[in-house]
Amino acid sequence: MLYSKNGSIPKPETDGTEGWVQVPDAPDCPEGMEVIWWSHEWVVRPPKPVDRAGYQWNWQHEGRTWVESAWGNVEPVETPQPIAIDTQQLVFSETSQIGMING
Repeated sequence: MLYSKNGSIPKPETDGTEGWVQVPDAPDCPEGMEVIWWSHEWVVRPPKPVDRAGYQWNWQHEGRTWVESAWGNVEPVETPQPIAIDTQQLVFSETSQIGMING
């Protein structure tokens, strides 16, 4: 048997504190499926589908199915380019702040 506390993922042993309950072992996993601990019970389900831009798959436990949800407006992210700094021009002040030498 396994043990869970407050819905935690089941473990073979407790830490000795109060509140642990026995739960059944995970069921066998059929090919192409996955077994997860969800909402205080074992669930056998298909793996999460691949998300596409602007959408995400979420597990709907009540219907025991994956539901695709829109994320709203998706805009491409621009990666900032590094700024070149001439380290020969850096100087430390008495307050340990970095400053630039003019000229």
